Amino acid sequence: MGKLKNFVVILMVFVMVLSTIAFAGAQENKQLTVGYVIPYEIGWFSAFVQGFELVAEKEGVKTVRLHHNYKADEETKAVENLITMGVDGINITAATPESAEYSCRLANEAGIPIQVTESGVAEGKGKPFADIDFNWNEIYRYIARNLRSDIEGPISIINIQGFAGTPPVMQGIAGFKDEISKLNDMKLSTDVQYGDYATDKSLSVMKTLIQSGLEFNVAVGSCQEITEGIIQALREENVPRNQVYVVSVNGGPMDVENLKKGNIDFCLSQSPGLHGMICAANLIAKLKGQTYQEKTYSPVIWVNQKTWEADLIPWDMDESWLPVVNEFIKTGQYKPELRAR
Repeated sequence: MGKLKNFVVILMVFVMVLSTIAFAGAQENKQLTVGYVIPYEIGWFSAFVQGFELVAEKEGVKTVRLHHNYKADEETKAVENLITMGVDGINITAATPESAEYSCRLANEAGIPIQVTESGVAEGKGKPFADIDFNWNEIYRYIARNLRSDIEGPISIINIQGFAGTPPVMQGIAGFKDEISKLNDMKLSTDVQYGDYATDKSLSVMKTLIQSGLEFNVAVGSCQEITEGIIQALREENVPRNQVYVVSVNGGPMDVENLKKGNIDFCLSQSPGLHGMICAANLIAKLKGQTYQEKTYSPVIWVNQKTWEADLIPWDMDESWLPVVNEFIKTGQYKPELRAR
């Protein structure tokens, strides 16, 4: 009788071990689904999507993509929908830091890992497991320092930004103004203007400034569409090309064409495609129990007419960039030399 009991106990332990192994294997082989929320899907964010989807497909991960059009209530609905769908993880580019905190709170309560990109998170209960951004404050300080280094003599700047009140814009303006105040013989010729990331509006804003008789010798467009508006305005108002240094903050396809034509002197190169790859890879690494970054900034680089062809980070990504992304996720270091050739 004692032997039988021992056999039953051993059998039960054996079954439990097998069940545990089977469950672990099932979890390991389970196809992950991640949801990501972005404002919309044009320009910058179309490149972000391309990079994000490239990594997800390579990793065999399903994706659900939703939009909020920079409206906090739509962001909340999108996150609630992803939670209802039962996604394994969430990546969100929030409308505001406050909406980001609330989105994180919802995901935290649902037990779903959430990562925030390009928006920051306000103080509160909601916490992301990772915050991946461009350091917008430092980016604009970096632009100011490079302009002061590369241009001789007095510098008077027009800066046309995107949407007023959005996190990257507010952070960028704060950094730019503060850094300019520390540099010699450098100033904003007028307060920061807003082009809403649109060529037509930026064209109109720039033409109005030129027609007002405002004196300036540097024009900074905070995205490729804005920079295109600046270039068109200078041309239509017959401003000699050699009188104004044109600077773009992007390095997208429109910028590349303008760099080729000599319409842009300097460019802060940043790639939403690479950024999307980094965001996807970091989220998936977290879900798979691998090394990931908790707080990091996607890479940027300053280029000019002599260096852009070699150094500019393209928006259109392909699998050759995967080794660069994998290194960045593990170490936080950007090593473009690792790109597969």
